[in-house]
Amino acid sequence: MHLLIASVSAATSPTGICRHAANIVRGMLALPSVHKITILTGDWQADYFRDAFGLHSDRLKIRGVAISNRSIARNLWYLRDLPAVARECHADIVHIAYPIPIIRSAYDAPVIVSLHDLYPFEIPQNFGRRAWLNRAVLRLCLRNVDVAACVSEETRTRVRELLPAMASEKTAVVPNSIYLSHELRPAALPIYLRDSPFFLCVAQHRANKNLPLLFRSLRLALDRNIVPANTRLVVVGAEGPETPHLYRVIAKRDLAHSVVLLKGISDTLLLSLYANCQVVVAPSLTEGFGLPVAEALNAGCRVVCSAIPAFRSIGAARCIFFDPEDGSSESLLIALQHALKVPRGGKASPVGLEPHQAAAMYFSLYSSLLQRKQTSVAEPLIQCGGKEYGRT
Repeated sequence: MHLLIASVSAATSPTGICRHAANIVRGMLALPSVHKITILTGDWQADYFRDAFGLHSDRLKIRGVAISNRSIARNLWYLRDLPAVARECHADIVHIAYPIPIIRSAYDAPVIVSLHDLYPFEIPQNFGRRAWLNRAVLRLCLRNVDVAACVSEETRTRVRELLPAMASEKTAVVPNSIYLSHELRPAALPIYLRDSPFFLCVAQHRANKNLPLLFRSLRLALDRNIVPANTRLVVVGAEGPETPHLYRVIAKRDLAHSVVLLKGISDTLLLSLYANCQVVVAPSLTEGFGLPVAEALNAGCRVVCSAIPAFRSIGAARCIFFDPEDGSSESLLIALQHALKVPRGGKASPVGLEPHQAAAMYFSLYSSLLQRKQTSVAEPLIQCGGKEYGRT
């Protein structure tokens, strides 16, 4: 099988989408039946797929796409050029890492998309004025792919609720895989964190991540002497629509010396942050899966997170939950106080799938699509009234 993975995105440093694509590659390389993998990235991404994720194999080709890193250029590439690339390299399966515009008739091979969330419908603030366009792209993509691989059962449930016309057989569930706890040596902490206790939040600067609530709770914790005065909050995530607002909140709450915003860090540094933080906090209003929560639990962290379905399904017995809609921040503050009294876990039982386990599920899905294609091609036609019909 030759698997083509398309992961051209705006990200100029590693993000969750990039890590998702890299983990698919890692898992597939463990399967001898997959004789070749081609992953398509932007020219601005190819180096960190090789270096940050350490993807190297004779069976793997990382191919940079030479286009400008603008939304219209990326979408046009997906619409116009990706089908041609898939035919040129004789791909058996095309796997797209996130929803993009697609016209199914342009492809010879079956097409699958990873569906991480329904944010364009659930929280349009993430996209500003372009929310309508993101909803249109998502509808177009789900209508035209052969299968949408949802990263959680919650995501598939939301598809059924928000897009009831979509056939149930066009969705499958393959949970996100987790790689951080394997084969990696943690990097040294930055000097400014070595002598300070710190909380950790892994979240992009988007409305659904609910970061202002976390900032308010930190301010309360400092003012009430619940945490030492040198306690810091480290937020790891790409900048986004909420970035200017977050800086305003930080300034208003006088947290400039207490909040550290990081982006594009290596997996080894992220692993070190998990290993050394006081608590991992996830205050999201909605999520499709919740990879940082799963990673934190695997690392033995104390975890405080919002009481939303995605997080409850991951860590019902091991997380401390709070109400993310509590504007007073008291619910989160109480949860943090509770967490600080709980001993940090040691070697934790695994949460979620390892890359090779997710790969086995994907491979089964790919095989069923190829079998369906072969059956469709081989199906004889019968004539009736001068017209030809396929058997049903």
